[in-house]
Amino acid sequence: MHFRKKRHLAILLLFIIIIGGTLSHAQPVKNSFQQPDNTIHHHEIIHQGLQILCKQNKVKHGDTTLLHQSSNTKELEKWYTSHPLIEFASLVETSITIKFIDGSYTVLMDVSPNMDNADVENEETIYDSPDVLSTYSSENTSRTALILNPSEYLYGNHHCKKIINTLLDKGYNIVYLANENVDLPFVRDNLNAEIIYMNTHAGYWDIDGDHQGDFVVIGTGEHWTNETEQIYQFEYENQMIVEGVVGNQSFVAFTPTFIEYYYESNDLPDSLVYMATCHATYDDSMANAFLDSGASTYMGWTRNTVFWTNSFTSVLAFRLFARGFTVKQVCQIIRYGGIYNLLLRSKLVYYGDGRARISYL
Repeated sequence: MHFRKKRHLAILLLFIIIIGGTLSHAQPVKNSFQQPDNTIHHHEIIHQGLQILCKQNKVKHGDTTLLHQSSNTKELEKWYTSHPLIEFASLVETSITIKFIDGSYTVLMDVSPNMDNADVENEETIYDSPDVLSTYSSENTSRTALILNPSEYLYGNHHCKKIINTLLDKGYNIVYLANENVDLPFVRDNLNAEIIYMNTHAGYWDIDGDHQGDFVVIGTGEHWTNETEQIYQFEYENQMIVEGVVGNQSFVAFTPTFIEYYYESNDLPDSLVYMATCHATYDDSMANAFLDSGASTYMGWTRNTVFWTNSFTSVLAFRLFARGFTVKQVCQIIRYGGIYNLLLRSKLVYYGDGRARISYL
């Protein structure tokens, strides 16, 4: 009996040693989104959610392959909310604010059925330069206009050409800038023009996750990279910028705080600011930032718009301006701009002085 006890103890000890050795050499379970140093792979998480919903839509809608061709963004919000590395995801109309557990934010802008990104072919580049075009009127005037087109890569520049020709006839000196050249430093230092037209993407940032947009954010053409938070550390830490995602690309988006900080009162020369974006006038947050910095009028869409409606009405607006119509009159004439915007209840509205006319700026 004594021998059998020793034998059983020896077998038990051997078993413990084998199990202990196996556990000591076992590899830790890897999280595909978080390394042992606790670094969160934000972009991978964002795009995995987009890909999952795309696959779901592909099953539901046959040949549909784009997230933005589905209106079921609530599913995407739920997926992000359930992720262990995300503190909350908040859907406000067609923007989703995502706050990670490390305190960083990402805003999905224009998550809507009208953003057919992959189906839009670029038109020919404006004149001979894809980056910048400086054109001066034949008249000896000091009138200035900025035509900024961060989304040229997506929507082309045909409408911008027509706007430029209209303003040239009115004697404006015009600077045209497109794509990544409309970066954060340019926006920080060069918005002191009498007319500022910007064709880009916008959304709204819900900081506290209460499903209420705290303020409008507007995308630049500068891509968001792993170094962005370090390059613009001051702006990032003070919530002047946020990562804005459009389709499968991330851009630096500025907040009203950015404009308020870099453009003090009267820095803008009674400017007419036309933000040709979705949600530019979702609330008055961005409008007030420009108005407090010296702009006379700020105008844009209250909700979603499609690029063809946005482009057509932009050209029409400036032609009406050139004929002496005021901002108020232009917004009243255009209103929804088309049946799609009417269904979305998205109107062209303004804040500030509705009597402003480009001929008298």
